Amino acid sequence: MRELIQPEIWILRIAILSILSLALLPDLLASGGKRRLAGVSELAVTTWAAANVAFVIFLCFTHPGFPLNLDVMESTIFQHFLHARSGQPVYPEPTSSYSPLAYNPLFYFFAVPFSWILGDKLSTLRVVAILAMTVIGLIIFLVTKRRTNSVWWGFISVGVYCAAYRVMDAYLDSAHSDSWFVCSALLGTLILDRSRSRRWNFIGLFLLVCSFWFKQHGALFVIGGVFYLTIKEGPVRALPYWVLAILFVPVFYWFAGPWLFGSHFHYFTYTVPSQWTEISLRIIPRYLGFVLIFYGTLAGFAFWNIAHDWRINQKVIDIWRVQLVLAMATALMGCLDSGSSDNIFIPLGVFLIIEGIRGIFAASKAVRHIGRLRIEMIALILVFAQLVYDPRTVVVSGDANEKFADLISTLDSLHASVYAPSLGQLEKGFVLAPAAHWASLEDMIRGPGLDTRNNPIVVRLLYPCLHPDSAAYMLTNFQLHDFPPLAFLEPRYVLDTDFGDRFKSLRVLPKRFDHLWPRYLYRFVPAEVR
Repeated sequence: MRELIQPEIWILRIAILSILSLALLPDLLASGGKRRLAGVSELAVTTWAAANVAFVIFLCFTHPGFPLNLDVMESTIFQHFLHARSGQPVYPEPTSSYSPLAYNPLFYFFAVPFSWILGDKLSTLRVVAILAMTVIGLIIFLVTKRRTNSVWWGFISVGVYCAAYRVMDAYLDSAHSDSWFVCSALLGTLILDRSRSRRWNFIGLFLLVCSFWFKQHGALFVIGGVFYLTIKEGPVRALPYWVLAILFVPVFYWFAGPWLFGSHFHYFTYTVPSQWTEISLRIIPRYLGFVLIFYGTLAGFAFWNIAHDWRINQKVIDIWRVQLVLAMATALMGCLDSGSSDNIFIPLGVFLIIEGIRGIFAASKAVRHIGRLRIEMIALILVFAQLVYDPRTVVVSGDANEKFADLISTLDSLHASVYAPSLGQLEKGFVLAPAAHWASLEDMIRGPGLDTRNNPIVVRLLYPCLHPDSAAYMLTNFQLHDFPPLAFLEPRYVLDTDFGDRFKSLRVLPKRFDHLWPRYLYRFVPAEVR
């Protein structure tokens, strides 16, 4: 979020807000013979929405072929996929070559059939993620169009979704489970909303269950779906839904998980993330600050409309609003981990877009004008202004492939083993050894009150770095003394080369934390030489 709240970004937001606000002047002046001036603000908002949609489409065509990591963990996600593809356990005991991440496994297995057509490539996983990203946009369009009976409002909601690309931590088109986690939650909710039969209710609930198997927080959307069906059909008729949810979430998870996915399945998907939780007042400014800064207008209209509808008919229960509450809970759970990225806010952002646009539409009907100004245009301009970011930060460099080839050539020229903790294992070109990613190593040892320095788990897994059989190097995105979990290696390694900006074209896309690019080359020095 730091990059999104820097002074220059605020200046950019104010500039966009001012430019779009100028389009309100013709509406203000439109009267009598000047009616031809009316609608300029609508044209301006439509154009801005279309520009955001077009830009995200551009990213979806240019990102898949990026030769290194768009997200810092992509290469390790790819390792997980290869394990699933070859029938190996995804969650074995960690080693220096492969240490699992703390995510549920469905994304890795779901991507396998796509690899039969597209190949065992990192780009395949990105294409799979982009497919989910597209379906999310389609669902947002369909839900908004149905509620407003307007294609224009549906398109605007998609424009807002695309405008939030960077605010959603640029995660949805990277090789990660987030896009399918959100997609299955939305698709399940859509089916439950439109279902008129128990068969479709079971299908919708099953998709919500899938959201859990993509990412653990999906369990909350399963709870939301079962709760909605219980209220809608009554406790007795809803009993089979409870059985389905319990069978395929806790029962299957606890009893079948290790057998299907590996001996350390529970350790990595439950024990490890459970130790990150920290109940602290610090989560309040992070949670409220993020929502108010980026989704404040949408949230205001969403909750105004919910309160307005509740006063009119308290007996009506809306599945989208139930899931909005659960999406708020997923963000809160994510905030309990101080080391989490801002992708924890993606579900909340998507449901706020759906409910916020609905609220703006309702407000436009309830309060048609403020003077001669249309309230929906004012609201949409504020919504888009809050989501503005520097688009250059998410455009990959045109010479990335050339720089990747340069990186591989540089590694080959060392004629030695190389450990790159920020890369894990490369998809192609050079075999890194060890290959345990720093994110997985840190995940196992971090948490409130825990000291990540000189941790015996990390020391044991990185034994090959401490005692290499031959010449050894480390390639890092950061200096060793700046990263406590790996600082114990610094006495054994000396800085050989600082590449500076040489490989900056291979930079990870901006996130909550800046993960930089391959820069520092360290050389192992035997004890007798030091």
